[in-house]
Amino acid sequence: MELFSVLGAKGGWILGYVIPFLFVLTIVVFFHELGHFWVARRCGVKIDAFSVGFGPELFGFNDKHGTRWRFAAIPLGGYVRFHGDDSAASTPDLQKLETMSESEKKVSFFHQPVRNRAAIVAAGPIANFILAIVIFAGVLYGIGRNVTTPVFEVIRANGPAQAAGLQPGDRVISINGKEIDGYEDVLRVVTLSAGEKLDFVIERKGREITATVVPTLREIKDNFGSTHRVGDIGVSRWPARASAVRPGSAAMEAGMRPGDIILSIDGKPVEAFEDLPRIVSAALGKKLELVVQRGSERLTLHATPKPHPNNAKLGVLGIENPSTPQDSFRKRFGIVEAVGMGFSETWFVVERTMAYIGGIIVGKESIDQLGGPIRIGQVAGEVAAQSFYDLLRLTAVLSVSIGLLNLFPVPLLDGGHLLFYAIEAVRGRPLSERAQEYGFRIGLAFVMLLMIVATWNDIFQLFLRAQAS
Repeated sequence: MELFSVLGAKGGWILGYVIPFLFVLTIVVFFHELGHFWVARRCGVKIDAFSVGFGPELFGFNDKHGTRWRFAAIPLGGYVRFHGDDSAASTPDLQKLETMSESEKKVSFFHQPVRNRAAIVAAGPIANFILAIVIFAGVLYGIGRNVTTPVFEVIRANGPAQAAGLQPGDRVISINGKEIDGYEDVLRVVTLSAGEKLDFVIERKGREITATVVPTLREIKDNFGSTHRVGDIGVSRWPARASAVRPGSAAMEAGMRPGDIILSIDGKPVEAFEDLPRIVSAALGKKLELVVQRGSERLTLHATPKPHPNNAKLGVLGIENPSTPQDSFRKRFGIVEAVGMGFSETWFVVERTMAYIGGIIVGKESIDQLGGPIRIGQVAGEVAAQSFYDLLRLTAVLSVSIGLLNLFPVPLLDGGHLLFYAIEAVRGRPLSERAQEYGFRIGLAFVMLLMIVATWNDIFQLFLRAQAS
């Protein structure tokens, strides 16, 4: 059993959720600030403090360069304080800057050339991207990844795949010229490509066939209640087959056996395993008529869904996802290939994040997907209970997200500083103190609004889950 799963079982929500959350956040923030720190040192800038966390110092030490390494009471971030800074946001202490001696100015951040200041500021987000690449590459090199064979077992009626002539048993070789290793790769391409033409090369009975498929837009909900709009072509890797039936479940009481395929529920056709939650979740306590295929027999069974373990208002039958050892394999990667995949995985997170932001702007995406510390803690706890490697992957994803967020041209964020430096480079002089002050106020308002929305989403989702339990 995984360490974090054991902690959660023995220590409740503090060990099960708080510790994984702090583990993820501390690593991501530490490397972000380490990026600023490392480049600043090489530019000759004096660093007064490197803080892990905010608030009162719990303990710390001074290094030979005079930097105070402090560990603070509120472990929700951190900062690097350069010589001449007025705050953790790296705003200048104007009074202090005016009284600096020439020797102090040489090691002051705000007296550095524009190129040095830009490099120091950009180093934080860059460090986040490097961290993500290293984690992704390390996991892929160390344990590889499970790959599900990219074979379509189900082609939904009247879907884009059927319209394009795809058939059950087709194996995907490439999409838009990109080689496909597993079914996960197919989903990754399709979900990001609603409305776009995708050129499939498939293998069918030993022959290669091409087909052009245009994904439609479909709404799905995750385990935290957020709505996602994704591309869909109407295929599935798995029919509605029960690979296992849980003891004491509604399915077992109804007489279902491993290997049974559900054909319909209350007269409604069931094409794929993914259809079951949509039909069953709303039927808690209701007696359902199931038509199942068992070998050459077609049977009619009756099952009454029981409460979902995590949401007492949703019904479940209690059958397992129909994956089999023949469906998947573990793919290993050499160090060079793993690093390349690390770059690819990092770019995918960037691409997906930017697609989401663009979707919000044009009204295709909902802002309820935006989460804050509470949701990060929830996800970290649930991921940690699965495996430590999954928690590392979550750390990489969060590292990319924080690095990307900090590059937004919003004053107070690293991107806002870079915007000011770009203007300074073009004008030959910095913006006026008043203009910068107004910029920081706007940036602060934006960041606070973002935090309020994210926290509201977190609390609202917690309320919905509490109501359901």
